[in-house]
Amino acid sequence: MTFSLVLTGESSYPNGHCCAEMSEQANMAFPEAKSPLQGSTDKRIYWSPVFDEYGLICQPSSEILQIHHCPFCGSRLPESRRDMWFEKLEKEGWRTWGDPIPIELLSHDWK
Repeated sequence: MTFSLVLTGESSYPNGHCCAEMSEQANMAFPEAKSPLQGSTDKRIYWSPVFDEYGLICQPSSEILQIHHCPFCGSRLPESRRDMWFEKLEKEGWRTWGDPIPIELLSHDWK
């Protein structure tokens, strides 16, 4: 079982997803919320623009269970870019969570 990560400072990025239901869920945003996991109990899917990975929000906890297929249409979801992201981050000199993350690596277009 793999859990998704939510990065502080990760940019929101409205995106077209595999189906209308996934787009509605993944793009749901609450600007006043302190976290993308807060703001409504209607949001059940988290999408990380940085890692391009999807997860089920396990409320009321703050855990996100990574998923590989759309729960609405059954489509295979894209492979996570998490490992590539950490490799790039390490090449930039990052070593621990106390180190700052370059702002350009907190967007969907970091490649």
